[in-house]
Amino acid sequence: MISEERRQRLLAAFRREGALSIADAIRILKVSRMTVHRDLDRLAAAGLLRKVHGGAVAIDPEAESDLARPFRERKPAHAAAKLQIARHLARLLAGARTLALDASSTVFGLAQTLQPPARGGVLFVLTNGIPLFQALRRRHPAFHAALTGGEPHPRTDSLVGPLAVRALEGLRFDAAVVSAAGAMEDEGLVYDSTPEGPAVKQAFLARATRRILALDTSKLGQTAPYLLGRLADFDVLVTEEGPRPLRHRKPENIRT
Repeated sequence: MISEERRQRLLAAFRREGALSIADAIRILKVSRMTVHRDLDRLAAAGLLRKVHGGAVAIDPEAESDLARPFRERKPAHAAAKLQIARHLARLLAGARTLALDASSTVFGLAQTLQPPARGGVLFVLTNGIPLFQALRRRHPAFHAALTGGEPHPRTDSLVGPLAVRALEGLRFDAAVVSAAGAMEDEGLVYDSTPEGPAVKQAFLARATRRILALDTSKLGQTAPYLLGRLADFDVLVTEEGPRPLRHRKPENIRT
C-alpha cells in the first residue's frame, strides 16, 4: 500500500470513528508503530487530525479557524493559569534589559506582572502583539515597547509576514518568550495554530540568549496544524506549575 493511499484510509477511519488510539491505527493499517506516527504527523500537519496522548482525534476541515480565535476570545480562557504563568515569567525575567515577546494571550499576562528595571533603567521589549504593545506603553515609562511591523493577522491582533521577520535583523535579546497551541512531550514537538505565526516566533528565538516556552498545562499532549519547533529548541518550559528546565539547563534569573 502506497503512503498516500494508507493515509487516506487512516483519515477515513478517523472521520468515521472520531478518535483512534495508536494501537487502533496499527491494527487498521497493519504497519509498524513508527509508520503510524509518521502518518499521523503528516495528517496533523495538514490540519486534518489533532494528536493527543496515545492517539489522535479528527478535526473538521472547517474548524481550523477555531484554533486561532480572536485575541479578545482567547484572553479570558484559562485566565487563572495564565496569570500564574505570567508571575513565574516575571520572576524568571528579572534583570533582563531586552526582551522579545510574542502576541499570545498567555504572554500578554506579562503586561501586568513584568517589573520595570531598578535604579531608573529601561527595559526594551519588542513584540508583534498589538494589545501587548499598547498595554506596556500604558503601564510604565521604563518599558520601551516597540512593534515589529508587518501585516495584521485578521484574527489574532498580531503582526506577521516577511516584514515582521525582517524587522528583527541586527537585534539581539536577553530572552524571547513565546507560547504555542500545543506540545507533545513524548515526541518533543511544539505546534502552532496559524501558518503565519511560527516564522515570527522562530525569528524571536533565533536572536535570544534565553528561549522560553510558556504554556498552560491544558496544551500539553495537544497538537495543532503547524509545527513551531522542538522542545529542545527551548531552555525553559513555564506552566502554571512553575518553570521546568529543558535541555538539562537550570533556570535562573537573567543577569546583565
